[in-house]
Amino acid sequence: MLYPPRLKKKARPQRKAQSGFTIVELSVAVAIAGVMLISAIALVQVVLRQWRANDVVSGIPRVLAQIDKIYARANDYGGLVTDAAIGIGAFDGSFDITGAAPNRVANNRFGFATAVDVATIFTGPASNTGYVVTLTGIPTASCADIVSSAAAAGVRGLLVQPEAAAGTRAITAAGIATLTRAGMQAVVPGGAAPVAATGGAAVVRGHLANEALDIVALTSTRACGTNNNTVSIGLVNWK
Repeated sequence: MLYPPRLKKKARPQRKAQSGFTIVELSVAVAIAGVMLISAIALVQVVLRQWRANDVVSGIPRVLAQIDKIYARANDYGGLVTDAAIGIGAFDGSFDITGAAPNRVANNRFGFATAVDVATIFTGPASNTGYVVTLTGIPTASCADIVSSAAAAGVRGLLVQPEAAAGTRAITAAGIATLTRAGMQAVVPGGAAPVAATGGAAVVRGHLANEALDIVALTSTRACGTNNNTVSIGLVNWK
């Protein structure tokens, strides 16, 4: 008896193992990498800002000490300007000196200029007994740290004013020319509204009646509490 030949079943083709990533997996990986990169950049920016702020803080007492040392035997600070302060070595390695005398510039670690001006009527007509070192382009996020450290380092008075644009000096030489010690003391303790006593430069807080600096008041919206990106900080000293 004859049997028909058995039909051979065709072997089904085996699916190849999937290699690589799907579009979804790649999208997730890219998203994660992006978040990590953004976080890393933000962290680096914070670290750089803190380093620059620390450098500014470390340079403040040396600037004031050198000016006071050179002018210790003088009756006033007549003739004290930025270039003169650079010439007597007031600005050390915490500042970058550019330009040539008599127009040299001392840039702080945030890359903006630092100015020195005499407060010509600080204790009386044409007295020249006070001066202000003005730091410009200070990030608002570093403002409170710098002013509190400056106060702890012995700075006798502080001016803080928001800048319209980064590095645009808000505490002007014209304002400093009208600055008086009485004006700095005429501030109500306890966080009351700041008194603008210097024309172009707003005195946010100077000395209170007990010769102490009201650091808490520097959170005012006219000072470190501003929504502006940067502020000018004035360090005031006098004989």
